[in-house]
Amino acid sequence: MTTIVRDDEIRDGSPRIAGTRITVLDCKRRVIDQDEDPHVVAGEYEISMTALFTALAYYYEHREELADREHAYEAARQEGERRIQTLVSNGAESIEQAD
Repeated sequence: MTTIVRDDEIRDGSPRIAGTRITVLDCKRRVIDQDEDPHVVAGEYEISMTALFTALAYYYEHREELADREHAYEAARQEGERRIQTLVSNGAESIEQAD
């Protein structure tokens, strides 16, 4: 039987398929968001179709919680991009001043 587990030490505690690092959101993004064939996704992840659909069922049962997690990931990603852009801009200014 496939189970969904959480461990704060693995993938930031995101719900994932037991015995793997594949998260529920990994499966959701590929099958639901990107409309990929579930057979292909399961094959590439080397998991059973049962495991894939267990992850998708978990997503639908916990949609609100997982949407909050996705929003937090997106906000963190955007903040990281903003910081990188600031560092790059500051680095370019430093190089120009050195010339």
